[in-house]
Amino acid sequence: MLQGGLFCSIREMIKDYRPSQKVSLKTTKISQAKTKANKINPKLFFSGLLVILVIFFVALAVKIELAKFYRLKSNERILLLNENKPVAILFFNVENKQLLLTDLSETNFDLSILEKEATLTSELNKNLLYSFLFDMAFEQSFVYKSADLSREELLVFFKDKPRYYFFLKDPDLLWREQKFDQKLPSLSKPAFSCPVALINTTSEAGLASSLASILEKSAFSIIKKDNNQQNLEQSKIFYDPDEKNCAPLLDKVKEILPTGSVVANQEEVLAHRAALVIYIGRDLADLYLFFVNFLHGQI
Repeated sequence: MLQGGLFCSIREMIKDYRPSQKVSLKTTKISQAKTKANKINPKLFFSGLLVILVIFFVALAVKIELAKFYRLKSNERILLLNENKPVAILFFNVENKQLLLTDLSETNFDLSILEKEATLTSELNKNLLYSFLFDMAFEQSFVYKSADLSREELLVFFKDKPRYYFFLKDPDLLWREQKFDQKLPSLSKPAFSCPVALINTTSEAGLASSLASILEKSAFSIIKKDNNQQNLEQSKIFYDPDEKNCAPLLDKVKEILPTGSVVANQEEVLAHRAALVIYIGRDLADLYLFFVNFLHGQI
């Protein structure tokens, strides 16, 4: 009896002990699972880091390629206008990685007549009118309504014009400012590898010399100025297709001059011992005549 009772007591004690052991084991397993979950998987971590680095370098490469794609290939002059009144000239000097900003706010010209004429002409003719006025060619002109000519404001303005925006964004860009002076020397080096001949077919004296002065400030090497009696209504450009050095200047002259035609004609070009020949027609003469009359009224 005594032994049987003792046995029963031991069995009850064991029974009471087992549930608590199960609970303890369960708690331990949960704790271990949490610890395991809190541990960072090294493989997963390094995989994620690698993905982030790849995305970063791809984005950087795309940005660099975009900058190359939109990079300015040659020097350009931009005229900023507000209601057809010149505000500033921006000279993007690619060769020296420099922006030269010329403030036109203090020019002494009464431009009201010129501004009125500019509204009646095409964009190209308008640029050429101002080219005669300032004795330098403009590849582009833009409406700029802000009075602020700071680098920050210009970056905002050129945000949707990538080739100028990336140029201004360059941290190594040299920024220079100056007041307008018509006697300032040109910063563009002439492309002697593409000699240019100017032939005035109209009766307007001085037109070839005036145009030569403008083009020379845009890297054109003028080797000949002459006249003939063709009296062309539209200006023409002849070029030698074998002269690869003329390609950049040919693109530039198309932006500067309102020409009727651009023709590859090696024989015509060689007859003037040049690589590029510009025949000045009545279209340019009319613009020049307006400019001369305008300038006469300012003196």
